[in-house]
Amino acid sequence: CGPFGKPHEGCEMAKAADLILERPGMRSSTANTIFVTQCFCYHWTSPLQDTIEPLLKGYQAGLEIGDTDSACKCLAVRMYHLYFTGLSLGSIQKELEAATHVLTQLKQDGTQVFIILLLTTVKKRRGLDAEACDDIMDSMLATAASTRAFDMAVYVNLMKLEVFVLLQEWEEALELVRKAGNIRLLLPSTFASVRYTFLEALTYLKSA
Repeated sequence: CGPFGKPHEGCEMAKAADLILERPGMRSSTANTIFVTQCFCYHWTSPLQDTIEPLLKGYQAGLEIGDTDSACKCLAVRMYHLYFTGLSLGSIQKELEAATHVLTQLKQDGTQVFIILLLTTVKKRRGLDAEACDDIMDSMLATAASTRAFDMAVYVNLMKLEVFVLLQEWEEALELVRKAGNIRLLLPSTFASVRYTFLEALTYLKSA
C-alpha cells in the first residue's frame, strides 16, 4: 500500500477482502483478515481512529472461532492505535494492563512483549518508575539483538524515540536515530513507520 505509493489501490483490495468475508464459510478468516487490512492498509487513506472498532471486532471474532493468534494481534494493534490517536495516558495504561492479563491467560508471549513495551512507554511518560522503564527497554533491545528479533528491536527503538521526543531530550533522540538507521525498512505498511518518520524528521529539525 503506502510503501509502494499506491495506498488507494491497497485499500480497494482491503475492501474486496472485507466483502469476501461475508461469503459463507469464510468466518474462520475473519480475525486474520481484519488484522491485515486494519494494520497495513486502511490507515493510509482514513483516520487512524477508524481502525479501533474493527480491530476490536477482529479480536472478539478471533476468540469466538478459536483463532487466538490473530485475535491477539488485533488486540495489540488496537492498543498501539489507541495510543497513537491520543487516548489519555491514564486510560491507555488501564487498557494495557487488562490486555497484558488477557495475553498471559492465552499464553501469547510473543504478542505480549509488544504490549509490555507500550505499557513501559506509557509509564515512562507518566514518570512512573522511570529507571525501571529504561531498564526494561534496554533489556528488550539486548534480547532482540541476541535473538535477531528485528521487529522487536524496531519497536523498542520507535518507542524510545517517542519518549525522547515528547520529553524534548533532543541529543538522546538524535543519537538513537543515527544509531538505529532506517528502521522504516522493517516497518512495512504499518502506522508505526509513519510515526517514526514524523519523530525522525522532528528530531533532525530540532537538532539543526
